Amino acid sequence: MPSCHEMKLGQVYVCEECGLEIKVIKECEECGEEGECTLSDCAFQCCGEEIKLKG
Repeated sequence: MPSCHEMKLGQVYVCEECGLEIKVIKECEECGEEGECTLSDCAFQCCGEEIKLKG
């Protein structure tokens, strides 16, 4: 599953079940240099499945 620090500007993520697409328009600024989310666990799911990077 992608975490917020892996999601880069302009990338599109898609739900393989319903086709919902999400485009990254702003990168996460809350992660430290090691890429660990400092607020809480990131979970990007749709239809009970992980979203995938399109392409």
